Amino acid sequence: MDMALVAITAATRYRRAWLAVPLADAAGLEIVGYALPDRQLVAQRMAAVDIAKDAYLTDALTLPEPFVIPDMRLEPRADQAQVEFFGNRTIVNVPMMRLGGERFGAFTVGTFAAEGVMPPTPDEFDVIVQVAALVSAAAARIRAEDEHRQLVVQVQAAQRLEALGRLSGEVAHDFNNLLTTITGNAELARTQRELAQVWPCLDDILAAAQRATALTRQLLAFSRNQPRQPRPLAIDPLLAQFQPLLARLLPAGVVLDVRLGADVAVVADPGQLEQVVMNLVVNARDALGGVGRIEITTAVEPPAAGGPAAPHVAISVADTGPGIPDEVRARLFEPFFSTKRAGAGTGLGLAVVDNVVRQHHGWVTVGNPPDGGARFTVYLPVHAGAAAPATAAPRDERPIAPARAAARVLVVDDDPAVRGVVSRILTGAGYQVSAVGDAEAALALPTLGSLAAVVTDLVLPGLDGIGLARRLAVTAPALPVLLISGYAPDGVDTRGTHLLAKPFTRASLLAKVDELVGVAAA
Repeated sequence: MDMALVAITAATRYRRAWLAVPLADAAGLEIVGYALPDRQLVAQRMAAVDIAKDAYLTDALTLPEPFVIPDMRLEPRADQAQVEFFGNRTIVNVPMMRLGGERFGAFTVGTFAAEGVMPPTPDEFDVIVQVAALVSAAAARIRAEDEHRQLVVQVQAAQRLEALGRLSGEVAHDFNNLLTTITGNAELARTQRELAQVWPCLDDILAAAQRATALTRQLLAFSRNQPRQPRPLAIDPLLAQFQPLLARLLPAGVVLDVRLGADVAVVADPGQLEQVVMNLVVNARDALGGVGRIEITTAVEPPAAGGPAAPHVAISVADTGPGIPDEVRARLFEPFFSTKRAGAGTGLGLAVVDNVVRQHHGWVTVGNPPDGGARFTVYLPVHAGAAAPATAAPRDERPIAPARAAARVLVVDDDPAVRGVVSRILTGAGYQVSAVGDAEAALALPTLGSLAAVVTDLVLPGLDGIGLARRLAVTAPALPVLLISGYAPDGVDTRGTHLLAKPFTRASLLAKVDELVGVAAA
């Protein structure tokens, strides 16, 4: 309307123009214009108008041809109360049409009391009609763009629903297999009379639980709700420590070749970085079909011309498989996209890789090397400071430390099963344990002053684990608090806290609590 008014002002004596559009859910009109006497007053008054009872407005919005009313005070079709209220004088009314002939409003140029009666000359009338046609074309384009945007939103919503349904089916398939393994072996273990016959059942239960853990972490990494604790990490020692686990993922016909050449550190969450490498290795394994070679290499790449200003670590995972077709490569990192057979995966592996790497301020490239196969390379910024030393994975068996008997630990978790197993692990290791179901019950305990540590779930009813830790820091600043959680809700900042991701092993829980309490295993 601004441009329309400029054009009309430049070629005619008129200084006021507006567009009247019927309201969708009411009898009134929406008035669009920037040269009206009082825009707010006009909007309020016209929104309350009953168009069906006003013959002039009915004609203005329905007649197919432009028309002129020299003086609204002499127009019998007009509501004279409205004319007096606004001080209307001359009106030039032009119908507004969309492509296809659909009527959507009226373009009006007019005068008010101070300007007096001013019928248009033939030239002025032609200019007004031409400007109205341009406004109609612009409105038609805007309408088409709006409809296109709405269509895009609808298509995206349908795609999300389809993807959600596919994800739900794939995850349900995987978890049903895992639950079948767990429940079947648990029931079988209850029927055995000899301990030696129970061990294979327990091993299968633990293996299934580990696969469920990996699947859950993939889902959380994809949704960006996985708890993160980034810290400086030396890349090569981390991957060297992770290599035996990666080797166990591969069949006998696949060779794993690890060549580490990056004596630098990055700032990363170790669990998420391991998840990235594991996803790439599993992807390479599946591409090989049981026979071939997977190579993991690390190197430091200096700043390149036109690229990032800082050096980056390149972590590459290459395989000797069939390579990646161009049409597949373009969709590799799409969530739920998979070239595997139905039921063979969720389609989240590479999407998780992309998400995690982006969260760590890096990027991923993919290509087909000249000698065949496929190569995925993860680039992460080099950390200039010192890296934390690589720590060995907690052992499955930790001897009982006599010093634990003098330490009391409070366990806070609203899930009775989790609260029970954590309490039994700590009690079995020699700790004195108290357990409650929420933060309020924890804060009400009279024995808070005698605690050596608190182990609390992050997500609790009422006051959450972060809130509990802050309240305890006021009354007992030296009391260490360990947060346990497999899910970090949006907006929760876990930086600067002690965190152990669920599900965890007995060894990792004891190692963390021992560290916080200051107890060394005997």
